[in-house]
Amino acid sequence: MLFNTNSNFMNPKNNMIETVEKLNNAGYTEEFRLTGQNLHWIGKNVDYNANQFEVDSAYRFESSDASEDTSLVYAISIPKKGIKGILIDMFDTFHSLPENFTNNKIREKEPVLLTHEDTQEDLKFGFIPKVHKSKFNENPHRYVLRKNYPDFPECPVGQNFNMLGYDNELSQYVWLVSSIIKDERLKSVDYKNPE
Repeated sequence: MLFNTNSNFMNPKNNMIETVEKLNNAGYTEEFRLTGQNLHWIGKNVDYNANQFEVDSAYRFESSDASEDTSLVYAISIPKKGIKGILIDMFDTFHSLPENFTNNKIREKEPVLLTHEDTQEDLKFGFIPKVHKSKFNENPHRYVLRKNYPDFPECPVGQNFNMLGYDNELSQYVWLVSSIIKDERLKSVDYKNPE
């Protein structure tokens, strides 16, 4: 674990934005994504296999609303290159990735559990309307999961969204809690660039 468990960093009410900021201050400034069987460094468009990186620490954030909304933050380093960065699983989806050495290495790191309390229950990060499972159940076809759309709002943790919920009725982006993301009724829509 990167931080002393007695420090303010481990305050159980610490939110994800504060955690990412503290990791950034500790030198974890790059952005990573999982792509196929590799860890992808966004900044330099370079892939690394599981033998080339280390998972230094992991943090699991569960919201106070019956754990229906979970996100994970991983502090990653590439020792031979001196690179440190962050890999974020905003919707707790890594558990469903195919079995391979890289994905398994990420999943095997036991995360520290922290409670993420949004200051406003109906907003994620203070600005994205939050949809709870009960609301989704009223009309599941109202919402879709958009992937790789160029008009996503700016992510408050310094990363880039690669998927985000969309409310077709109100024509706006929304935060679908992770229990909705795992619901088979949710339709996924990939962005197609009109050419």
